[in-house]
Amino acid sequence: MHFTFDPNKDAANIAKHGLSLADAPLVFNASDKLTLESVRATETRLMDVALVEVAGVVLVLVYVQREPNEVRAISLRRASKQERKLYASWQEAH
Repeated sequence: MHFTFDPNKDAANIAKHGLSLADAPLVFNASDKLTLESVRATETRLMDVALVEVAGVVLVLVYVQREPNEVRAISLRRASKQERKLYASWQEAH
């Protein structure tokens, strides 16, 4: 899988969330992730929620799937309290 992102968006993401979009594979490749879909007017965005063992925190990756082998990262951040609860509930049912 090939991961891409806008360098300006990455700088903004680092400033806002303290995480680089270059770390998107940590969430995308997590073995036990929850994937949600958000359909936009022009594209379908996907949101992966996963516990990243390296960091020991639940992270959220928002991205679009481009072509079969390209993931365009849009945002990477720590999960909100509500997202952590959703992930925990999903884990219990999973």
